[in-house]
Amino acid sequence: PITTVVVVEAIPAELRPQSRILGALASLVMDAAAAEVPAEEILFQKHAKYFVRFLNILPARLASHDSTRVTIAFFAVSGLDVLDSLHLLSDSFRTDIVNWIYSLQVAPAPGARPCGGIQGSSTLNVLNPPECCGLEAYRWGHLAITYTGIAVLVALGDDLSRLDRRAIIEGVAAVQRPDGSFSATIDGSEHDMRFVYCAAAICAMLNDWGRVDRRKMAEYILKSIRYDYGISQHYEMESHGGTTFCAIAALELSGQLDILSPDVRAKIVRWLMFRQQDGFQGRPNKPVDTCYSFWIGATLKILNAFELTSFKDNRQYVMSTQDKTVGGFSKWPGSHTDPFHTYFGICGLSFLREAGLQPVEPALNISQRAFQRLKQLHAVWEIEREQPDGNGASSNNSSSSSTCVKRDVRVNIE
Repeated sequence: PITTVVVVEAIPAELRPQSRILGALASLVMDAAAAEVPAEEILFQKHAKYFVRFLNILPARLASHDSTRVTIAFFAVSGLDVLDSLHLLSDSFRTDIVNWIYSLQVAPAPGARPCGGIQGSSTLNVLNPPECCGLEAYRWGHLAITYTGIAVLVALGDDLSRLDRRAIIEGVAAVQRPDGSFSATIDGSEHDMRFVYCAAAICAMLNDWGRVDRRKMAEYILKSIRYDYGISQHYEMESHGGTTFCAIAALELSGQLDILSPDVRAKIVRWLMFRQQDGFQGRPNKPVDTCYSFWIGATLKILNAFELTSFKDNRQYVMSTQDKTVGGFSKWPGSHTDPFHTYFGICGLSFLREAGLQPVEPALNISQRAFQRLKQLHAVWEIEREQPDGNGASSNNSSSSSTCVKRDVRVNIE
């Protein structure tokens, strides 16, 4: 959008009133001209075909992302779901995707380390690991991949019956650290707010919080609230829009959002609102970026403050990154499109109640349709828990104390 700026201080005092009037008139004229420009349309079919292409073949420039192919599949499948275009995937193709996800599931052997979860790629998923230079050492679940893998299964209508839910939850609990954060894998790696969110999302989707210390997780989040009331990737680091989402969504999913006092919540909302220029930026003094229409937008949705944003400015920026030739959205106007920014751009537009897009559940980052399907599965699991088998044991594979009940955790910070 074109903006008129009148620098009043540089104008002689006797001319300032007239200059203000001229500046105001110029702004009105430009606003009227902008209002006459028809809103750009979303190219639904091109974006749907874009996602289908990524489910069939990946461009060479994404070769370095081989270890996270499940996450790329999540962007494509969930993106098609939000576009209401899953019908473009044949039943056999859907079955192939579901079977592929299950082929990447890691179930630890009896007595082995609790490494349950889903791997990101079949690269190390060899048939006989002991004969392949000890590659069995790399067979463990990854929190981000496990979260996105389960989300793909739910979006495709799978009943999750082949998931080893107990092993997955034990794997999540095994990577929680003493400070309440989570590592990505049992072998260590980074531990920060991203994996706090993934752990919370997995527990919420499997409706099982029996082994994770939610209180410690909440304490870690509180320590990561910075002086400006954004939330950082790890305490003592810089506030960031993506990790603010991870923290707030984790509190929401674990039933602990009321751990934040009304004053703190208001200050977090204030920090988030300052991230909007036309689109949203992730940090102060950074350029806006398509994906933050989701990260910031979803956080404000959870905090019931999204209506405070400028829908028009947000939409104009996201649409400025749309590729009209091959489909997809990019980070910035004129940049290459990618599945990540395409998916989050579409989700951001869904928050704006764009016609033709399915509503998105902000905390879990899946469609509302998939979320309702997940709730139906939870109801079935609850019935199964109440029906012991012939040996008097629960008939499902989840751990004990699994019902997701909010704990009374109140540590108001001022």
